[in-house]
Amino acid sequence: MKNDLTCGVVRDLLPSFVEGLTCPETNAAVVAHLAACPACARLREAMAVPEGEAAQTAKEVDYLKAVKRKSGRRVAAAIVCTVLLLAAAFAAKVFIIGAPAQKGELVVMDSVEEDGVLRLSVSTPLSATAYWGWHVDTDGSIANISARSVLVSPLFPNGGAAVEVPLEGVTEVRLCGLVVWQNGVVIENGTARLYEAKAPYVGDISALNRVAAALNIQSGCGPYLNSLQTSHEPYGWTLEFSNVYTEQDSVWLDDTMEHDLAPLMLALVDNLGEVSWTYQTQDGAARTRTVTLAEADAALPRPIKDYAATPADLQQLLSLLMQ
Repeated sequence: MKNDLTCGVVRDLLPSFVEGLTCPETNAAVVAHLAACPACARLREAMAVPEGEAAQTAKEVDYLKAVKRKSGRRVAAAIVCTVLLLAAAFAAKVFIIGAPAQKGELVVMDSVEEDGVLRLSVSTPLSATAYWGWHVDTDGSIANISARSVLVSPLFPNGGAAVEVPLEGVTEVRLCGLVVWQNGVVIENGTARLYEAKAPYVGDISALNRVAAALNIQSGCGPYLNSLQTSHEPYGWTLEFSNVYTEQDSVWLDDTMEHDLAPLMLALVDNLGEVSWTYQTQDGAARTRTVTLAEADAALPRPIKDYAATPADLQQLLSLLMQ
């Protein structure tokens, strides 16, 4: 090949030439030019990287790449381990450790008192919840049954248990804080909830709504509005039902209110003196009925307010009203 490369062309080719990226024909032309041109030859020598240095540089690059790969793997492994630890902690919390069972979460299905021991069959309406760690703790005359609630699993598959409570020196048994037995009287679940809803005075509408909810008034009798008389005694609570009732339904409503709900409302609200209810019949007539405290007292062996003194007393009142 004729060596007609100029210095400018050779200098443009030198970077590729040094890296070994030019073809054999170009290499031969560049070498011929370098042999005849000291300036380009010196430039070629300046561009050359010693073999040892190049090898060291390559090693350093490889090392940095290896460190980066290892660091990436370590970060990925750390993330995976963290996720697995969090998942394990969550699973342990909901399936093994759980939380203390709350008041009203468990109910007594059956009870037997025999040889100074109260045997209770306890269950729950929560189908996805199981219980473990059953414990009876007696403090003075009160025994409280506690447990921990977890999600159902092969480890804890049961939503209830059979619990035995020694009754020596015990006058009251509670299930997660809710009274279920008192002085020989088994307290039904509904009775315990009613007792928990007791209200001190008529003017507290939130407390009255809790009483009404515990009595299931709206679901049983229909929607209503509250009207309260708090300016003078007797303090009154009126339920203004919004449904229109047939004659048959109005007879049922009056009977239910007069013999069941009104007496319980009078018992559960400390200063309540009379309960009234109003509604409209299909023929357009507006009706109002009232039960006074004196009328409720006269229908019972003792004053109706006395029946809200304890859960056992309230259970006795419910038994009397059902007769």
